[in-house]
Amino acid sequence: MKLLYITTRISGAGGLQRILSVKTDYLVKKGYEVVIVVTNADDDEMIYNFNDRVEIITITPNRNKLHYFNSYKKHIKSLTDKISPNIVIVCDNGFKGFLVPLILKKIPLIYERHGSRLLELEETGRGILKAINRKVSYYLTGYMASKFDKIVVLNEAAKKEWGFKDIDVIPNPLWFKVTNLSPLDEKIAIAVGRHVYEKGYDRMFEIWSNVIKEHPDWILKIYGKDNPDYDIKALAEHYNISKNVVFEQPQCNIIKAYQEASICLLTSRSEGFGMVLIEAMACGVPCVGYDCPVGPSDIIEDCLNGYLIQDGDKEAFAEKLNLLIEDYKHRQLLGVYAKDSVKRFELNSIMDKWESLFKKLSERQFI
Repeated sequence: MKLLYITTRISGAGGLQRILSVKTDYLVKKGYEVVIVVTNADDDEMIYNFNDRVEIITITPNRNKLHYFNSYKKHIKSLTDKISPNIVIVCDNGFKGFLVPLILKKIPLIYERHGSRLLELEETGRGILKAINRKVSYYLTGYMASKFDKIVVLNEAAKKEWGFKDIDVIPNPLWFKVTNLSPLDEKIAIAVGRHVYEKGYDRMFEIWSNVIKEHPDWILKIYGKDNPDYDIKALAEHYNISKNVVFEQPQCNIIKAYQEASICLLTSRSEGFGMVLIEAMACGVPCVGYDCPVGPSDIIEDCLNGYLIQDGDKEAFAEKLNLLIEDYKHRQLLGVYAKDSVKRFELNSIMDKWESLFKKLSERQFI
């Protein structure tokens, strides 16, 4: 079977990039032919390795707004005719991703969504015209999504956002197995993610500034690429926590970093899934995270494998963080359950669901 993925980018350290590398590696090893079409070329380095048997094609549609759709359509149609895939999977949260059903006919189409749909209504930008534009775009993308043969989201909360009956929930897979868990005895908390506003580093640093007043010997390690448009190092200075924060670059193999940590923090304003949570838990690290849309509540079981905090409640977040810092045995207890609770995300189990879906859709085209 031949699969064609259409995505915005495969470079950089985003969660989608890692997951796409993991899934496509699994699929080609199972005998699938896989082609990835990248629509937004950039100069970022490749953090994650893709199997050599995965064919990667980059297209550069005309950026002129008047000609963009026709250029995009021409590229996608031409490549699809050449590749002749059995199934096309679109991993693009942008507006152009919803245009694919207008371009491709008689091929099963999957829309694979990473991220909360409701955020389309909450994007920054003031003014009546911008608000109207967001609402029009929201309802239009909802209509266009219904033209796909299948929509796949990462969790039940995301499924409810769409309001369609025929939606599959297939979580991201855990991409590694570990035997050596974190001993949880280092005075290190960890956070992993892009340096962007939606990751909520301002919220994290305000909380951390209060925590280190009682625990000045603890360090927060943050793994993510520097972003000149959102300088979180300056943000750390603003909260006077620079001595208790260490900034690290993205790691292809982040496992060692988790194994050295004792607590994982997540203060995002939104998460499509919360990959960092299952990665940390797989290493036996308990997590404290905000109940933001839409991923953490499907992963963190409050008081069992970590703490799920009402979104924005910084006092409660700091309280649970202090509890874990001060009680080593409690950290251990939550860490043991954390490791066990992410078994449902094991790679083979998740990919079985994808293969079952591919089989159903490939058969449907002959009916």
